[in-house]
Amino acid sequence: MNPFDVSMVNRVAKEIEESGRRMQQIVNSPTELTAELNKVQSSLNSLQSLTQADRAAGANANTAQYTPNQNQS
Repeated sequence: MNPFDVSMVNRVAKEIEESGRRMQQIVNSPTELTAELNKVQSSLNSLQSLTQADRAAGANANTAQYTPNQNQS
């Protein structure tokens, strides 16, 4: 399993925080809001990929633990 990337979590959290500030200070139109929401969604997808990779690794480990080796005679 890959080590959990805390630096990526921190970086993405800062990106989300900056998008929130821009929404409060700069956004004046639906187009600008959509652009910021797209940035936030991208950031959330990055974070979610970390949790999905962790779940997939756990699922593979569980499968390997209980699935018999098909190459055994």
